[in-house]
Amino acid sequence: MKKLNKFKFFSNNLISKRNFFINLLLLSSLTFVLIKNIDNIRYTKLPSDDGKIYIYDRFLATLRLTE
Repeated sequence: MKKLNKFKFFSNNLISKRNFFINLLLLSSLTFVLIKNIDNIRYTKLPSDDGKIYIYDRFLATLRLTE
């Protein structure tokens, strides 16, 4: 216990390390969710009045007719 107090293991440095690892965990989980759902985020199916279905690309702002 003396060595831990000597190196100030339980100081503010520990809190900053904890915050870094929590932020890393949150960012990695958010990245996995975005990678898994990139098709749902990027593309949207838009039906028209005559029954045709178009695919709208949100990133490029283009509209394509599905075949």
